[in-house]
Amino acid sequence: MLFKRTSGADVQGLEQGERVLATAEGPDGRLAATDRRLLWPGGSIYWHEVDRATWKSDENEFDVTPVATSDHAKRYRIPLSEPGRLVDVVREQVIASVVITRHVPLDGRRGVRVTGRRKADRSLVWHAVLDAGVDVEAPQIRERLDAAVAQVRSEIE
Repeated sequence: MLFKRTSGADVQGLEQGERVLATAEGPDGRLAATDRRLLWPGGSIYWHEVDRATWKSDENEFDVTPVATSDHAKRYRIPLSEPGRLVDVVREQVIASVVITRHVPLDGRRGVRVTGRRKADRSLVWHAVLDAGVDVEAPQIRERLDAAVAQVRSEIE
């Protein structure tokens, strides 16, 4: 049965008040998408920390890439037998965490991608990722970078 609902009672590691939205079975155990994060045997990642998550059906693998500025240092390749609704729910939750994203030029066409994402506690976290070739050590670039982040933040806060 691919669309089985779960109460969360069979999911390990839930936080107080955390709601399970979808589950799927992997060879190492159950994966769960909650209202806060993706959990799997041996790990978890909050939605605001996920840059992208891709289901690779030919490899029976869920490939999760954290945002470059997160504390997660690596990509996760999680074995998954039957994805069911999990892949769609993960995609929805990651997209829903993005409040704003803007590319702001700093040096010609090269610049910074500023993204504001909603955390589980409803606060915002900001990420600034420079395009290749932008020298953040150059004083005028640093000033423009700070102004770009402030400009995008002012649209929301």
